[in-house]
Amino acid sequence: MDAARIGIRVLTRAAVPLAVTAALSLAWAAQPAAGAAPPGGGPFAARAGTISTVAGGVGGPAQATTIGFPLGGCPMAAAGPDLYIGSGGLRDVNEQSGFLTTVAGTGEAGPPGFGGLATQADLGLCGAAIDQQGNLVIATRTTVSVVAHTTGTFYGQAMNAKHIYRVAGDGHEGFAGDGGTATKAEFFDAEDVAVDPAGNLVIPDNRAFIQIGNERVRVVAERTGTFYGIAMTAGDVYTIAGNGTAGHTGDGGTATKAELNEPSGVAADSTGNALIADTGSNRIRVVAGSTGTFYGRAMTAGDIYTIAGNGSFGFSGDGGPATKAGLNPAGLRLDSHGNLVIADFASNRVRVVAARSGTFYGRQMTAGDIYTIAGNGGSGHTGNGGPATRATLDQPDAVGLDDAGNVVISDSGNSLIRVVAENTGTYYGKSMTAGDIYTIAGSTSQLPGGGDDAGFNGDGGPATAAQVFAPRGAATDSAGDLLIADTANLRIRVVAGSTGTFFGRAMTAGDIYTIAGDGGTSNPSNGVPGTKTDMILPDGVAVDPSGNLLTVGDDDQVQIVAVRMGTFYGQSMRAGFIYGLAGSGIPGHSGDGGPALDARMKVPHGVAVARGSGNLVIADTGNNRVRVVAERPGTYYGIAMTAGDIYDVAGGGRTGGLGDGGLGTKASLERPDGVAVDSAGNLVIADTADNEVRVVANTTGKFYGIAMTAGHIYAVANDDLPAAVAVDGAGNLVIADTGGAQVQVIAETSGTFYGIAMTAGHTYVVAGRGGHGFSGDGGAGPKAELSKPDGVATGPGGSLLIADTSNSRIRELAG
Repeated sequence: MDAARIGIRVLTRAAVPLAVTAALSLAWAAQPAAGAAPPGGGPFAARAGTISTVAGGVGGPAQATTIGFPLGGCPMAAAGPDLYIGSGGLRDVNEQSGFLTTVAGTGEAGPPGFGGLATQADLGLCGAAIDQQGNLVIATRTTVSVVAHTTGTFYGQAMNAKHIYRVAGDGHEGFAGDGGTATKAEFFDAEDVAVDPAGNLVIPDNRAFIQIGNERVRVVAERTGTFYGIAMTAGDVYTIAGNGTAGHTGDGGTATKAELNEPSGVAADSTGNALIADTGSNRIRVVAGSTGTFYGRAMTAGDIYTIAGNGSFGFSGDGGPATKAGLNPAGLRLDSHGNLVIADFASNRVRVVAARSGTFYGRQMTAGDIYTIAGNGGSGHTGNGGPATRATLDQPDAVGLDDAGNVVISDSGNSLIRVVAENTGTYYGKSMTAGDIYTIAGSTSQLPGGGDDAGFNGDGGPATAAQVFAPRGAATDSAGDLLIADTANLRIRVVAGSTGTFFGRAMTAGDIYTIAGDGGTSNPSNGVPGTKTDMILPDGVAVDPSGNLLTVGDDDQVQIVAVRMGTFYGQSMRAGFIYGLAGSGIPGHSGDGGPALDARMKVPHGVAVARGSGNLVIADTGNNRVRVVAERPGTYYGIAMTAGDIYDVAGGGRTGGLGDGGLGTKASLERPDGVAVDSAGNLVIADTADNEVRVVANTTGKFYGIAMTAGHIYAVANDDLPAAVAVDGAGNLVIADTGGAQVQVIAETSGTFYGIAMTAGHTYVVAGRGGHGFSGDGGAGPKAELSKPDGVATGPGGSLLIADTSNSRIRELAG
């Protein structure tokens, strides 16, 4: 099995085949982030260091969020209106809205913190299920734990709602404890869990990647009785299949004497049989819960039988008996008709074994035969919005059924969650047609060929309910408006800080509006209304002293959207219209010392306005330079400048991070993505690919603890892909560390900032715990998760604004 496999596990509310008949009201998992409010207001403003989402949706749109699954991840469970995916913990995708929130786990491996809040627990690999009381049951390799849905007593323990408790496994890797208390037992790799009709927990005790493992399926008894032919005591653990040797033997005999080979997925049907995805043997097997006829054959309680797969690795047998088919099952579930749904990992397909003859998933099926319902066998991520059997998947490693009967697919090689609609309707915020396939979680923007699932909605409504897509820049103006480079949506948007008319349109406080870009890329224009032009991946944004918006992107120029009618930068402008300020729009490097509008730039990524001088500073990323457009004549960074002309101030076009201590124009930069100007007029550069933050001194003096000469360049910090920099009101240097998924501060003076006592010259993490993911809204910034933060700016009231890019959010850290 691929080391990056993730998996999904789904239970339905009706759950006829799984006999989970209790109402599973899990509304608590999808509540809006507490206190989310427009910048400069709301509950978060009162407590320094608290982080919140201010734009990008309640929990964030799952479809606009990159969901990585390094070294495995939590599989999924669904109940009622909620679908749970594993991406840095257990995260909830609301079936109606498509928004995502974290309900359990921080995404970090470490002490789980049993007894505490589930969202603060450290969870590594895991599988998930939902029991009859609505509790989440989570398998995390060496333990099985429960997140209580309500306060009460479950599995013999008093539990508080939303807290996490261990119910099986002592945390040590191994095999021990059969016949005894489950919490004292050892598991090797419990990567899934199911709940049978009696409430027992069924757990595959597998292997950890390529190591030799336990090769068993085990059960934790919920009550005392005889199950799978074995007398069990409540709270104890028992092996029901597998003798510990990897292989395939024992069909038709006692399951505990049989060999299993990498059992990776489990399910339980309505009659109490346990189904096993015996991945290494390329079969689906059943341990009979009682004696009778199941799946077309006579079975004896406690014995094991193959019901799908002939043992061959590969794809064959579609339209014929399931036991004669070649397959590589990685996960399985039963739908509401009792049909067996299989993630056929190696063939890049999802297949169904019909429980009875009839029409399912839009095709006629015969009982006992196997059919493909998704995937054409090719490897890729094509086909969204069309017939599922014509789409390409990449290593689907698990499947599930949601409350509406849709088939949910863990498309692990693409890091996507996809759905095959059972019926035509609206699910996860998308209109779907029966039999077609759709992506509902994970961003396709970074996959080969790009994606067809960019998320854009919410204009004219509350910013926290809107969908943004991979924003890379943010800024605020003096009126408290939040301006966002909604990069993948090809737009610039504003969250109004107050009610009034801005950029030529009426706005309501807290709502979000597009002020530039129409979603296209073919025809960028100047001198037209901002919303009537195309933009090519707008990246950096800034606000000038007059309140106008400045932006850069891959159209090789710096543009301005006028906040009101007037003359700015020597041009007569109309409110809400867009104009060029620097760059001809033709890629290249030219024009140094001449008019800025005649110069050539190459994919500039950052822009800033120097306080005091009003000079425009540009990160000319593709040219490995930083350039300045002078607002008025003077000497800046050791260079005599003329108003309206453009000058190189750092970078000679070479790469390699060389030249510290010498002239900025002779130094080498490598993909400088962000720029800022401090209160002394010094130029601060995020020298991204060199993993450094560097400063070009505006005047001679001592800055950041270093003696500097005007016009010379100096390294002041080392970081993991610094993408953006800012200087806050106290003079502290703020760094968006995109590679490390953190925001850091180098204190200019000693004091307390963002809720942290700081010493001058020292570096502190103010947001992000270091692992890519999403969590922490409403709590302390350093305990939260970010994912590829690409932008940072100062906000109102001393706050920081963070472009949490891969989470498709703008977040605010209270100052």
